[in-house]
Amino acid sequence: MKKTLAAFLLALVLLTGGAAAFSDVDEGLYYAAPIAWAVERGITTGTSKDTFSPDALCTQGQILTFLWRAAGSPQAEIEVPETASFNADFAQAIGWAFQQDILGSADFPHGAALVPAGAVLFDPTDPCTRGAAMSFLWRYAGSPEVSAPGTFTDVAPGAPYAQAVAWAVESGITSGTSETTFSPDEPCTRGQIATFLYRCLNESGEKVQLSEEPDFRPAEDPEPEESAQPLRTYTAVGEARSMGLDGSEFTSEGLYEAELTVDVYSPYEAVFTIQLPFPLFQACNYLVRFDNPEKPEASYLFTFLRWDEAFADMIPWEGDHNSFRFVDTSGRDGLLSVQQDYGGDDRIGGTLVRRVTFSRDSYFTFDMLEGYAPSCFVSTNR
Repeated sequence: MKKTLAAFLLALVLLTGGAAAFSDVDEGLYYAAPIAWAVERGITTGTSKDTFSPDALCTQGQILTFLWRAAGSPQAEIEVPETASFNADFAQAIGWAFQQDILGSADFPHGAALVPAGAVLFDPTDPCTRGAAMSFLWRYAGSPEVSAPGTFTDVAPGAPYAQAVAWAVESGITSGTSETTFSPDEPCTRGQIATFLYRCLNESGEKVQLSEEPDFRPAEDPEPEESAQPLRTYTAVGEARSMGLDGSEFTSEGLYEAELTVDVYSPYEAVFTIQLPFPLFQACNYLVRFDNPEKPEASYLFTFLRWDEAFADMIPWEGDHNSFRFVDTSGRDGLLSVQQDYGGDDRIGGTLVRRVTFSRDSYFTFDMLEGYAPSCFVSTNR
C-alpha cells in the first residue's frame, strides 16, 4: 500500500492563540505549536473547554482516531463488530486502520479480537506506547525504508517496531529517551502524540527541536520537565506490617505507619503513592480504601499486589509480580477498563507509585470520590 504525506501539506502558522486558549498548555513548551496545529486541523480537541491535558496518557484508539481525522475521516469498508469491548467512537478509525494496513498482528499480542477472521489482537483502551506510536506512523507513511538500522540497546533488530523506530528518528519525528535507549514500552502522553503527528504530517515550516522534547533525557541533565499539577489531592496515614525478612528492626509483629497520597489529574487518571518506613520487598499487599461516612456499605477499594523473590518460600515463584484490582463494594456492575502503569520499583526503597487510568467508557471516575475518606493498609497477605 502506497501512501504519501503530500496530501497533508499545510503551511505552518504559529497558532499561539490556540495554544494559549488551554490553561494547561504553556506556549513556551515543545508541544504548544503542535497542539494548536492539531486542534486547528480538527485532529483532536481539548479534554474540556479550557484544558487539553497534555500530560494525560493517550490510548491506542485515540492515536488511530487522530490519524483517521488527519486523513479526512474516510468511511471505513471494514466493519468492527459491535461486541468489541471499546468506545464505539473508535470504530470507524479502527476499521479504517485495518483497511489501510496500519494495524499489524505482530504489534499487539494481547487484547480484544476486533475482526472475526483476523488474527489481529488489539485493545484500543490500552495506553499507546512509544513503539506502537512509531509503528502506526511508519505504516501510515507507507512503511518507508531506512538508510541505516537503529542503534538503541532496548530495540532488538527483530522487534516488530525496529524499522519504525529507526525511520522516526531518521525523519526527525522523535529521539531516544537517552543516547542509547528508546524505551519502546513507555506510554505516550497526549502532548507527545500531538507532537509526533505534527512532525510526521506537517511537511512545511520549522520543526520543533528534538532536544526540547521531555522524553529526551541526556545523562548529564536528568532533571525532568515540570509535571502537570493535580486537580485535587487526598492524603491519609495508614497501617503497615513488615515480614522482617532482612532481620532488621521491622519485624512481622511490628505495626508501622504508611503514608498515602492520591493525586487526581482528571476524572479518569490518578497517581497513588504509598510511602513506607521499610523496603517494599517486606510487604506484598497495598490496599487503599475510599469510604463514604454516610454510606458505610459503599466503598471503593484499590489493591496493588507486588512481590518478588523474597517471598519465594511463601508464594510460588514465577518472576516479579505486579497486579491491580478495583472493587466497588456496593456491587455495582458496569463497563470498566483500567490500566495500571509502573516503571519498576526499587525493592530496597520504601515508595510504591502507581498511575491508574480508567477508560472514558468506564462507569467509575475519580470524581465519584468526592466526600469519601481515604485510608491505607499494607500487609504481608496476598
